[in-house]
Amino acid sequence: MRKLTKVLALTLASSMALSLAACGGSSSSSAGTAASGSTAASSATSSAGTQDGVVAEAFVDEAGIEHPAGLPLDYPSKDITYICPFAAGGTYDVWFRVLAEKVKEMEDWDHSFVVEYKEGASGDVGWTALYNSEPDGYTIGFCPTPYLITCIGWDKPYGIDGGFDMVDSLMLDPGVIGVAANSKYNSLNELIDAAIANPGEISFGVTAVTASEGLTLKLLEDETGAKFNIIPFDGESAILTAVSGGHCDAFCLNVSDGKTFVDNGQVKYLATGDTERSSWYPDLPTYQECGYDVVQYNCRGIAIREGADPAIIKYLSNCFQAAAAQPDVIAKAEEMQITAVSMGTEECNRLFEEQNQIYLDLWETNPWN
Repeated sequence: MRKLTKVLALTLASSMALSLAACGGSSSSSAGTAASGSTAASSATSSAGTQDGVVAEAFVDEAGIEHPAGLPLDYPSKDITYICPFAAGGTYDVWFRVLAEKVKEMEDWDHSFVVEYKEGASGDVGWTALYNSEPDGYTIGFCPTPYLITCIGWDKPYGIDGGFDMVDSLMLDPGVIGVAANSKYNSLNELIDAAIANPGEISFGVTAVTASEGLTLKLLEDETGAKFNIIPFDGESAILTAVSGGHCDAFCLNVSDGKTFVDNGQVKYLATGDTERSSWYPDLPTYQECGYDVVQYNCRGIAIREGADPAIIKYLSNCFQAAAAQPDVIAKAEEMQITAVSMGTEECNRLFEEQNQIYLDLWETNPWN
């Protein structure tokens, strides 16, 4: 697992053929239709044995996916709902569908993942719906680490401690700090030193002061003694346009946000917030390499209501991990230029728990509401 000290997690349509399914009044779609039966598990189940309708002893099926002891033999016996708290078409949305299609292909399920879009209140509508769902293993949802900011700041019940368990991670989008291409600052150290020497004069564009990138800057202020002028903008494009035009000194976003502006020579990245250098920008140092004990990335994951059967959680985790490891899926991630990371339920839960503690510590000293 990555070493996490002060981790600050941040949060394309595809040409895939997706079948649509109506689900009440919600916007929804099915992530595909599986063939009849579940032949991948059938022969292995017979040799492993069953007991009271569940797997008696863990076994690995023909697709290479482990079915843990205690897993209901008929799981899934109906469609699995996947709640997305944000609009359709985002990278995280497309990537989930890629994995969902592959899981169904590998396991030859009778049933589908059905995506329901429940937007509103910066994700609160969707996460509340997931929290209110039955912990029966048939409702999961999109959950990035920045949701913890909402939990703490709004005192919501659906936190990682008592609300959700993490099934798996989908991707990591590292944070990044950058400036205009013609800026006099050529390193993060130069930028931070200028902010220390001139308190409140170095302006940083963020999507929200209380979003993950705004809190990253608060951590950097605590770490260095610098004082920034943090300015919220209406979206990443507005920030990058202001910085490239000389109206704002710097930005704090995700690596994927500024790629077009970097490619066009309008902005330059100074450092990335991951614990390792970006595969897309291998010459770019990390914040830690620059001497600042702050890490920033958005871990985007899949959550389930706490109380769900551990065997079901483990099985779903195994399925998504196996799907993410397939060569064609890896090639798709490279095509989409995303840092796809499938770390499994145990490691993903640890990451979210550590992240939650960091936010709690920051809330105690510097509350953001």
